[in-house]
Amino acid sequence: MAQHYLLSSKSKNLNLKQIFRLSEDEAFQLLKANRWGNLNNIRDVCCPHCGIRHHAYFLKSRKRWCCKHCKRYFYITTNTAFAFHKLSFVDILAAILLFANEVKGISAITMSRHLNINYKTAFVLCHKLREVLFKTRDLSPLQSEIHEDGAWINFTLRKPNFRKNTQKQKIKCPKFRPTKRCIISLNQRASNDDTLWGSNRTIVAMDYTESANTVLELNHRFVKTGSDIMCDENPAYNGLDFHYVRWSVNHHKAYSYQGINNNLAESFNARFRDLHRGVHHKCDNKYALHYANQAAYMSDNRKKSNGELFNDILKRCLWVLPLREWVGYWQGNHRTRELIGMTAFSHEEISQTYFKNLNERMKYEQDLLVA
Repeated sequence: MAQHYLLSSKSKNLNLKQIFRLSEDEAFQLLKANRWGNLNNIRDVCCPHCGIRHHAYFLKSRKRWCCKHCKRYFYITTNTAFAFHKLSFVDILAAILLFANEVKGISAITMSRHLNINYKTAFVLCHKLREVLFKTRDLSPLQSEIHEDGAWINFTLRKPNFRKNTQKQKIKCPKFRPTKRCIISLNQRASNDDTLWGSNRTIVAMDYTESANTVLELNHRFVKTGSDIMCDENPAYNGLDFHYVRWSVNHHKAYSYQGINNNLAESFNARFRDLHRGVHHKCDNKYALHYANQAAYMSDNRKKSNGELFNDILKRCLWVLPLREWVGYWQGNHRTRELIGMTAFSHEEISQTYFKNLNERMKYEQDLLVA
């Protein structure tokens, strides 16, 4: 029997001891290397204001640079998800590693106990990491075999107590709460991959119901024509027959019949329920899709070591602009709407800066190799 990946030594090549042994200067150097590269030259940076890469003036006592072109000052966290931070660099790095280590998610109160910080600080920090993953999703088209299904959240309603008040028996109570929402997932099967079995790409969306319009829009935007769609017999998927090859399974009879199943979607739903109900217990619908996307990210990268996950999440945090919903959250600066349907894929929910920085970094590293 093959050993589970999380039990192998390959899955853990970074630990908290290594992070907490870093000094603030060493943590600063690590952040600089992940944001701009060239660890040997502290002055080789890219100005976050004017976008010009050059050898800027560096004030060692303040750990800040002065751009030679726009004459503006900037820090290592300027125009990043950690802008206006009050935590030390070591605590921020430790929080990212704790976030990456917990495959089923980590609650804010657990994060606050590990780092000995205020609960409110840990709450905002965890949500910043989730929104960074959300804004830097890979939304390139899926193809080949796609498993699709919906999972219901925030629908449980406490049963009324008829023993103390017989008048309540005459009142017809609602079956579900008005906060009931459906998380729809599109899971691509990993094909021609010897290292990964199951799904390798997952895209999630949220709607009031598992509606045909949302399912059709999601597939038209994110699934290539001619792909095989595996789903259940929900009529919301009937409209996919014209552009795709749809295979449906009757769950009243079996979860898999003659090779037809949507087990990849069912597996994602199970992982998401473990994160949602088992760890966080509840979440506001305005941020429910961020939790679902975190479950999708951890599922898609389940064969990466915690060191690889740490570096990936750190780069995403340093290449994303400040998140406006989490600057002054406890002073009332909250998200005003839910991400229903295709609004989750609007221009403002996708970080163009991340992809721009990623392309510039790759070009810069290629130039260094040529030189």
